[in-house]
Amino acid sequence: MTTHDVVMVGGGHNGLTAAAYLAKAGLDVMVLEAKDYVGGGVITREATLPGFRHDLHAIAHIFIQGNPLIRDDELGLLSEHGLAYVFPDPSIAVTFADGDYIAFHRDVRKTAETIARISPRDAESYLRFHEFADPLLDMLMEGLFSPPAPLGSFFEQLDRSETGQEMLRMLLMSYLDVINEWFESPKVRAALARWVSEILAAPEEGGTGAFLLMMVPTIHRYGLGYAVGGSGSLTTALVKALRSHGGTVRTGAPVERFLFTGDRATGVVLASGERIEARRAVVADLNIKQLPEMVGHRFGAEWERKVQRIKPAAFTLLTGHLALSEAPVFKAGPEVGNAGLQEIAVPLPELMQNFDGLKYGLPISTMPSIAVASAWDPTRAPDGQHTLYLLSYAPLHLAEGNWDDRKEELFDRVFETFCGLTTNMGPEKVLGRVIDSPQDCERFNAAWPNADPGHFGSQLFQFMGYRPMPNMGYRLPAEGFYLVGPSTHPGSGVTGGARAGAQAILDDLGFDFAEVIARQ
Repeated sequence: MTTHDVVMVGGGHNGLTAAAYLAKAGLDVMVLEAKDYVGGGVITREATLPGFRHDLHAIAHIFIQGNPLIRDDELGLLSEHGLAYVFPDPSIAVTFADGDYIAFHRDVRKTAETIARISPRDAESYLRFHEFADPLLDMLMEGLFSPPAPLGSFFEQLDRSETGQEMLRMLLMSYLDVINEWFESPKVRAALARWVSEILAAPEEGGTGAFLLMMVPTIHRYGLGYAVGGSGSLTTALVKALRSHGGTVRTGAPVERFLFTGDRATGVVLASGERIEARRAVVADLNIKQLPEMVGHRFGAEWERKVQRIKPAAFTLLTGHLALSEAPVFKAGPEVGNAGLQEIAVPLPELMQNFDGLKYGLPISTMPSIAVASAWDPTRAPDGQHTLYLLSYAPLHLAEGNWDDRKEELFDRVFETFCGLTTNMGPEKVLGRVIDSPQDCERFNAAWPNADPGHFGSQLFQFMGYRPMPNMGYRLPAEGFYLVGPSTHPGSGVTGGARAGAQAILDDLGFDFAEVIARQ
C-alpha cells in the first residue's frame, strides 16, 4: 500500500491539468489511469499509416487559448514544456454547396466582408453583435476557468443592469433564437447555427444561447489553435509540468472502487486489489454517472436519482481519419481552403430537418466538418501528403441496422459530400483510413457511455453553477472527495477547465491560489 497527499483517478487532460496545479502547490499527487497511456480524448496516434499523425478525438484548441493556463502560461507549458500552437487565419469557414461561405477571420471586419456577399444588412448586424459581446468576454472567460457562482446569485447580478438583462435573456434562449433576433438571411442564420452546433446541441434547444455569445468574440480574440505535433502535445506538456513539481503518473491502473473512513474519502482500490491511500484528497476525473457503483452506493438513492436524470447531448459523431496523397482544393476558393476548419452547412429549413432526423436515428451526410491540420503543421504527415479529420453528426442508435455493420457505408456518404466540395478529391487520393462510429467512441472510453466526450449536454439547466447538479461545484458528498473534468464546469472540449476544480480543491486545503500560480 502506498500513500500520497492527493490521488487523481483518471488521466484525461482535465485530470492532468488539476493534478499539475495541485503539485505546483507542493502536494504529493499520484495520477492513476486505467489505459496504458494518459490524455483521454486529447491524444495523437499514427492511426492510418506510419508518419501520419491523427488527433483521434479533440483537434481544435479554441477556448483553452483564453484560459490563464495558456494565456498566462501558469504551468510553463509553453515556456518550459514544449507546447506550441499554430493559428490559421481564417480560423473557420462555414460553406454551402453552391460556394457561398462565411470566413471567420481574426479580424472581425474581414469576417463581416464575407457576410456582406450574402447579406450586407447582416454584415452590419454581425459587427453590432460583436460590439455587444466582446466587452462581456473577459467576464465570461474568467467565469469559465474559476469556480462558478451559484446560478441564482449570477442571475441576480446580471439582472442589475440593462446589458446584464439582455445577456440573461440570451442565456435562457436557444442559440437559434438569438441568431434569428440578430440576423435575417436564411443562409447567414444557417451558417451561424451550423458553427455553434459544434457543442452537440441542436439549434432549437433552450438554454444554449450563451454559446453564440461566447463563440463569436472568442474566435476573433484568440483564434483556433492547432497544437504542433498534434493534440497529444498538450497532454505531453501537462505530464512534464506535473512531474516537474514532483507529481507521478501511473498507467495501466484501473480503479475499481473508492475507499472511505467515516465520512471522508481516503483512497482507492485498484482492479488488482492494491490499495492506494490519500492523506488530503481524492479527485475523480470521471463521468459522474460512473460514481454510484464505485462508491458502493453510499450517497443514497436521492443523490443517484439526480445523477441519472442528467440529460445527454442531443447527438454524437461519426469520425474518419484519413491519410491523403495531397491537400484538398475547395471549389469555394482559397479563402475557404486557407481556413483552419471547414464546416459545411445547408440552407434553412433543410438544416433544421437534418437535426430533427437525428432524433429518429437518421445520420447526417451533407454537413461534415473538415480539418486538414497538416496544412499548418507539417509534422503531422510526410512531405506533400496530409491528414484529414472528417466528421459528421450522428445518432447514438441508428433507425436501421447497427454501427458496426454500417459505419463504412455511412461514412462513404460523408466522404462523397466532401469530395463534391473539392476539385481534386476522390477515393484514389486516400492512402489509408480509419472510421470511428459512436459505438467505437463508447468503447474507447468508459467515461463516454453515450459516445459523448463531454459526458452530457450543456444546456443551461446543467451548465455553469448547475453542472452537473445545482450548486454542487466540484465537491462530492464526502469530505476530501472531488470531481473534475467534463462532468463539471466548464464542461466539454479542450479547455483546461479543471483549473477551476483545482482552485476549489486548493481553497479547501488552505492554499492561496494566487500565490500558487505565482510560484516559479
